[in-house]
Amino acid sequence: MRRRLSAGLAGIALTAGLVGLAPGPPVEGADLNAGDVTVRTGLGVLGNTPDGTAFAANTSVDIFFLPNFSVGPLFQLALTGSSTQFGMSGQVKYWFSIPGTEGRLRLVPQAGVGFVHNTFHEGDTSWLVPVGVSVDYRVTRWLSLDGTFLMNFTDLDTGRGTGASFMPGFTLGVRF
Repeated sequence: MRRRLSAGLAGIALTAGLVGLAPGPPVEGADLNAGDVTVRTGLGVLGNTPDGTAFAANTSVDIFFLPNFSVGPLFQLALTGSSTQFGMSGQVKYWFSIPGTEGRLRLVPQAGVGFVHNTFHEGDTSWLVPVGVSVDYRVTRWLSLDGTFLMNFTDLDTGRGTGASFMPGFTLGVRF
């Protein structure tokens, strides 16, 4: 577990470093304004599910109420050989522009609350609290690449000693 978490953190640091090195002119109209809506989708892994590490897919919708503040749903899907897990939550995000990047690079902390269901063994549905951070790199006005680390807190208990109280995940994605 410790090795996997360290590898995930190293991946986040590497992604942030490589994205920060990418040169480019300022993005015309890079600021997102109140009323803008973006959709993000990503693929990666989710650890510590009741059936172990899973392939993960996430989709989120961000509705901007202020230039740096958005809310919206987050849908999470995790698959292993023996289980399917689905989570849905409402997320709040704050978008920090990194100085010296002409608005291209942003750090995005987020938190939310919702529910999760896993089909392993007896199956279970529980509350879900995803907390995390994204590194978002704006390629054009309406296209960004990102890396997102989420720590999902829950109380899943699918029987026979299988359960989950926290599930770390990392996805690479595209936002448009």
